[in-house]
Order: sequence, then structure tokens, then C-alpha cells
Amino acid sequence: MADNVNYGVCQKCSRRVPAEHVIRNGRVYLHKRCPDCGQTEALVSGNAAAWQRKRDLWRYQERVLPGCTIRCNSCTLHKRPRYMVFLDVTNRCNMNCPICVANVPGMGFEFHPPLAYFENIFRGLARYDPKPVVHLFGGEPTMRSDLFDIVELARRHGLLVYLVTNGIKLADEDYCKLVCDRELPVLIGFDGRDPAIYDRMRKNPGAYYRKAQALENLRKYSRRKSNIIMCCVARHINDRHIADLIQMCHEHRSHIKGLYFLPLAETWEPGRFEHDITTTIEDVEDIAAAAFPHSRLEFVPLGLQRHVSKALAFFGAGAKQTFQAVHPNCESGTILISDGERYRPLGDYLRRPLHQIAGEAVARAQRIGPLLARLDPRRRAQRLAGKLLVMGVFGGLALRSFDLGKVMADRPRIRAVRLLGGLLAGRPPGELVRQHTTLRGALTVIVLPFEETHSLETARLQWCGAGFAYEEAATGEVKTIPACAWWLYNVEILKQIMAKYGKAKEPASPAA
Repeated sequence: MADNVNYGVCQKCSRRVPAEHVIRNGRVYLHKRCPDCGQTEALVSGNAAAWQRKRDLWRYQERVLPGCTIRCNSCTLHKRPRYMVFLDVTNRCNMNCPICVANVPGMGFEFHPPLAYFENIFRGLARYDPKPVVHLFGGEPTMRSDLFDIVELARRHGLLVYLVTNGIKLADEDYCKLVCDRELPVLIGFDGRDPAIYDRMRKNPGAYYRKAQALENLRKYSRRKSNIIMCCVARHINDRHIADLIQMCHEHRSHIKGLYFLPLAETWEPGRFEHDITTTIEDVEDIAAAAFPHSRLEFVPLGLQRHVSKALAFFGAGAKQTFQAVHPNCESGTILISDGERYRPLGDYLRRPLHQIAGEAVARAQRIGPLLARLDPRRRAQRLAGKLLVMGVFGGLALRSFDLGKVMADRPRIRAVRLLGGLLAGRPPGELVRQHTTLRGALTVIVLPFEETHSLETARLQWCGAGFAYEEAATGEVKTIPACAWWLYNVEILKQIMAKYGKAKEPASPAA
């Protein structure tokens, strides 16, 4: 098969067909040619300039692996590490939103396997190096009365586990306390503080009040700042509420560390849900930027981490970079800084635009990459040498890029030197920031697309660092499929798993 051919999915017959990008009227489309159905195209980005800037910043040159045609369930071409793994634990749900196809009504059968299935999955994932972060997914995972048994199984295999939930069950104070007592980090779905949002998007206006109560319960019982808000963003539905949502995150900053935006993906069957306009990754970025009319909020592709991962390794952070391998047009992110009263864009503390600073950082990282490759961060002397090299190369960039007068109230240059010295000595960065700066906390903001099949493309999937884990029913082998391609295969795969294991035999109440 020819090299460097990008493939997509025909929107009519789901056949894998050649695809290419077309820019028209400031937008980016994925144009596909099917021998049976003719030509189709899908909107990929509502802002072509921002889409291209990410590719330039990432220094991306499109090259698709030979033979890569989105046959992810049988692929043997490349086995990219999965830094983040989603695991379906059930498709039962207590909301059953019309925009969701991962529940019983959307799939047409019940998926609810027994503990033996998860034991095999976790045993397989524990062999990965590094071990992936596991997100328990659904459906709604809290519909399982043996959820905490599943969590303990994962931890027994040394896996870090997150709970992805709509939050309805966490409105029960006793249940929320059980979750927090186990120090189980939560990704909770919350689309805004207006009940009308849930009436329009979820067909469940009462859900807002239960979700709000869940957040209050998390505030009361969470012992660490470890939880994340997941917001499905849709133009003309909740876009005007994003500024208030960010303010809400500030009010809950004692236990909320991140805000993940998911563009509304058109995965539903015809007739289940209607919307009047598509929302893309760059649309979400523009919506978030509009929440700060007097500041500059910029997003950069999280895949830039691949350029600085070697440098971060000398500070003990290299292996923690979940998005270090993703495509420039996938996940993007930014940082909001608390001044004690509200969150402000990182740009408020910078002398130059963030994308310019990031571009220079990439260039410097590439320049010292070969030198760092000769050093082993696991050896004390070489780790110290690596730290000195990294700080020498990036320290000057940081001093020129930050407005020290805003970041450090008094004696800014002296405090900056002390902060760098603390990093060199191995002190926790958070502790140093609190001691030497005016910054009072941060919120990580990420645009995390779960794409509909009509905009899938091999050029992006072959870089994917996130995937759904499953057991191949015939062999028992634990495998992963790139997250956005999962919806092409999940129904058949999960049916086979249920045929092998049957339904779960759960205890009568949650394990306490």
C-alpha cells in the first residue's frame, strides 16, 4: 500500500477511504473519496489559522505509516504506548443522555462484566512501561455496586485510577464520602450552572441540582486537590456560560485542579438529538478566550511535551507527561492563574505571546536534546548535570518571558534566583511557587476531543497516546484501541466479552 496516504471514514458506508485536508473560507475540512458513495467531507476546524499555527509550532510534517487505514482492532503496524487508558466498566447509566451512544439504549444490549474480567485487564495493563493512568468509564461507573472492588483490583496491580462520572451518585453524601475516603480522584461531568443547559443537552434539567450538590460534597470530603471538571461544550447551548463555569472552578479550587472541555461530538443516531451548528476544537478555544475579554488567553498543542520530555525527566516529571505523544491538532491546553479572587490567563503574567515563548522553548529543547540523551537522570551526578544544563538553557528564557514585577511582589530577581535554586535542590515546585511568587494556585485547562467517526484520520490516530483497553475474547490478550477510534469497534468487542463472561455477580452493597 502506498506510503504517506491519509485515510478517513466514509460518512455513508463507514468504509476506510483516502482523505485529505481542504481549507475553505477560513475553515478546515476532511475531504474523502469513496469508490461507492462518492465524495464526502467533515468539518475539522472552525479556525484554519489556529489549526495551522499548531502544526507549525509542533514542527509537524505529515507522514502516515504505510498500511495504516484505521483497522485498529487488528493493527500490527505500530504499538504506541498508551499513557492514558479508558476502561468501560458498564453501559448502565442513571441519566441516558440523548447525545451518548455508550449506554444501554444507544448500544442495544447490556455490558456489565464480572470482576474476573477486570482482574485480567489490570494484570495486562500492569505490564506496560510506564504503567498507564486508568480512567474507569461507562455508561456510568457508579451504577456498579462493586466499583470499589474494581478500584482495589487496579491498585493491587500498581495502577493509578480515576473515576469518570456524571456526578449524580455523588450527590449522596455518604457515597461521596466513600469515594473521597479512598482518595479516588474524580472527573465529574458538569456543563454549566444553568439548569436549562441540562434540559437542552441532556433532556434532564433536574440533573444540575444533583451535580451541584455533588461538587459541594467533594468540597467537604476531598482530602487533596485532585478532581477535574469535564464540560461538554456546544455552541448555541452553553457557550455563553463558560465564563461563569471558570469562576465556579475558582470557588471550588480547594479540590478542583483541572477543567477539561470536550467539544460536542456528533455520535448520536439520527432523530435522538438535534443541534444547529458544529463545535470544533478551535471553536472551544475561542469560546474560552471570550471569557476573558480584557486579557489574552492562548492554547498550545499538548503534544509539545514530546520536545521537552527529556528535560523534564531530570526533574522527575518526564514520565508523568500524559500527552507527550499526541498529534498537534488533538489535545490543546493552557494554564489559568489565581490571584486570590479569580482565575486569570497565564498571558497576564507574560511579556510576550505564549505561542512565541513555546516556539523558542521547542527550538532550545531540540538544541540540547542530543546532550541530554547522553545523561542518565537516574544517576545523581548526571541528574545534577542535566538540571544545570536545562536551567541554563531555559532559565534565561523564563526570566525574559515573565513579567517578574507581577509574578513576584518584592525583590523579583532575588526571588527568581532562589526559586531556581530550589528547583536545582529538588524542592517541590508548588512549594517554591507559593513561597516566592504572588501566584495563588492554578487551573489546568485542556480541550480533550472525543471525536465523531466522520472526522477520524490516520494521520492523527497513529500518534494517539490515549486508548480504550479491552480483552480480546478469543485469546484473553489485553489490547488497546486509540480513544477516538473506539466507537468503530466497541459494540462488537463488548458483545463478545459479554458472551464470554456473562453478567457480573455483584455484592448487594458497595464494599466499605
